[in-house]
Amino acid sequence: MSFADKYPELVKYLDNTDDYENSSFEFDENGNRKLMVIQRGPIDSGSVLFEMTERGWQPVDADTLLDTAVPSLERAEIEAVCSVSSAEDHVIVAAEIKDQVDQFSSATGPDGGNLACVWAVRHIVEAVLDRWITRTDGTAVFDPELRQCFSPSLDGVGIPAGGIIISPTETNASGQRNIGHIGLLGPEASDDRRLIYSNSSSAAMWKQNFTVKSWKAKYQTQKQLKVHFYPLPLK
Repeated sequence: MSFADKYPELVKYLDNTDDYENSSFEFDENGNRKLMVIQRGPIDSGSVLFEMTERGWQPVDADTLLDTAVPSLERAEIEAVCSVSSAEDHVIVAAEIKDQVDQFSSATGPDGGNLACVWAVRHIVEAVLDRWITRTDGTAVFDPELRQCFSPSLDGVGIPAGGIIISPTETNASGQRNIGHIGLLGPEASDDRRLIYSNSSSAAMWKQNFTVKSWKAKYQTQKQLKVHFYPLPLK
C-alpha cells in the first residue's frame, strides 16, 4: 500500500515539487504516538514528523526534528557567536570540495545518505579545518544559525569559493513544506558558470551537481524557497 493510500489526509503536507519516494513509520515517544515521513529524491530529501492528536495526525515539524526517530543525527542549540573564517580556510575548503567529488560518501550519514546534505557539508569542512561549522543536520536549523552571525547575500557576490549556499526547508501557510538543500561554492563567476558542490541523496555521494543558475531555477523558482549565500563561519 502506498503512502497516499494509507495516509491520504497527510499528502497535502508533503513536498510535491519533485519526484519524491515517500515512506513512513510509526513509533511511540513518551506515550505519544508519532509518525515519521521521509521523502527521498534524486538530489535532496527530507522528513516531516506527525503526532496523533484528538484531531488525528497533525504535523509537528519538518526537517529539524528528524533526530527524534533517527538517533544518528546530531543537534545543537542555535549558536550566534561567530565570525568569518579566514581567506586561507576558504581556499582549503574550496580545494577539498573539488577533490571529494565522487569520493566522499555520505552513506554513513542520516538515512544512509538520503538526509545528509548538511551532514556532508559539515563533515567535509571538519576533515580539513578540524572544527565543526555546525552541529545540526537540518537546513532549517543551520540557516538561522548563519543568519544570527551574518546578513545573507542574495546573489553570492563577495562570497568566496568554499562558502555556503543554502535554501532552507520551509512550511508555507497551507501547511505544505518544501524540502531545501545546502551546498558549497566554487570560484566567483556568472550564475550560469559558478559551480556548486553538494550531497546527492540518491547516490549518497558528494557531487558537482549545480550551478548558481540551476540552483535558483530549482529552489527559488520551482520550490519557492529562499536562496542565501554565506561565508564559512568561525565558531
